[in-house]
Amino acid sequence: MKSVRIVSVLTIVACLLLGAARLHAADEVWAWGYNGYGQLGVGDIVDRWEPVQTHILTDVRAIEGGGFHSLAVHSDSTVWAWGYNDNGQLGVGDMNDCWEPVQTHILTDIIAVSAGSWHSLALKSDATVWAWGQNNCGQLGDSTNVNRLEPVQTHILTDVTAISGGFMNSLALKSDSTVWAWGDNSCGQLGVGDNTNRWEPVQTHILTDIIAISAGTGHSLALKSDGTVWAWGANDCGQLGINDTTRHNEPIQTHILTNTVAVASGFGYSLALSSDSTVWAWGVNGNGQLGVGDTIDRWEPVQTHLLTDVVAISAGYAHALALKSDGTVWAWGFNTSGQLGDGTTITRLEPVQTHILTDVNAISGRGYHSLALKEDVGIEEGKGSQIGNTYGATIISGPLLLLNDRDCKIYDITGRVVASYKMRPGVYFVEVDSRIAQKIIKTR
Repeated sequence: MKSVRIVSVLTIVACLLLGAARLHAADEVWAWGYNGYGQLGVGDIVDRWEPVQTHILTDVRAIEGGGFHSLAVHSDSTVWAWGYNDNGQLGVGDMNDCWEPVQTHILTDIIAVSAGSWHSLALKSDATVWAWGQNNCGQLGDSTNVNRLEPVQTHILTDVTAISGGFMNSLALKSDSTVWAWGDNSCGQLGVGDNTNRWEPVQTHILTDIIAISAGTGHSLALKSDGTVWAWGANDCGQLGINDTTRHNEPIQTHILTNTVAVASGFGYSLALSSDSTVWAWGVNGNGQLGVGDTIDRWEPVQTHLLTDVVAISAGYAHALALKSDGTVWAWGFNTSGQLGDGTTITRLEPVQTHILTDVNAISGRGYHSLALKEDVGIEEGKGSQIGNTYGATIISGPLLLLNDRDCKIYDITGRVVASYKMRPGVYFVEVDSRIAQKIIKTR
């Protein structure tokens, strides 16, 4: 049976499927593009124009690409890292690059990771945030500007449900749907009304009812529960989507977009996934990263060409990725290192299908390389597993087999039941949407 994978961006949601047999995914990491620091994890520093399997790792539950390094969460809740390590962003106690995955020190019980350009973040099951790597602007949130070669706990934060690492800043989403930010604020990307860096988390102004966040390079995005997108920070290329290029030190609503279910921020551009599974883009477009067939910047969202049935998006520095419901990956934009994975180094102004990959359930493109989580599925009686991570939001979802009538209860992070279902025998998949609800869809 071919499984169905749905990955979405929202607060942590736990699905308790009582007494059900469950498909268990043993996920592998695949990587392609720039490999000058070993960030593909294949034991060398040769670029790859098509996906190759990262060494060592199996049974991975989450992936995240940084500027020139990569992160993964293993099923045992440990963190693994590889690539560039000049600021200690691998968290292994030194500054030596690693061409294959190594285990990050100290961390256990991790449910999500996020990689900035030269720093890394992790979210623990107790809802605390841990950080390591570059800290020149206070992006680790430990009240200093001292680089850390091993993880340290970010100050102040509790009850965190999602994290996102930007260029030299960080964001966190709390269970009360507020956004907190720290680090570089030179462009107003912390959203606190000024341009002063913060070495500890502070609450971003205005925002409530937030369900997803994304920290870019100089600007930030947030998704509200009503499907609207809010943006703040740098806007020189129209990346805030408000039809001008005026910088904003506090959040402002992006034009046009409603019914949004996911957001992603790159270097001077932004992406949104709509509930109809189409992709929208705005901002800088010099390398075709908006996917609209030209290189003209857009100051308001426009629909990316060709794409339908998209379930996840990711923004690299100048290239973008989309995951379709059939498990294929599509890419567009800058391709000088093969980061689109189409076997060439030709920049693409519209989406093309990444070679080789099928059965993908998560994607990440941050710098000039790309990552995918590819699953090898088998059935295990009475077990469930986390199989999704996008922009720091980990979910429990995926296919399941019911042999008898079952009651399904869906819980939010506070333990409140948000939905109940009476399910008949059959094969189903669980889809998480941006309204923090679960849909159970019978597929066979």
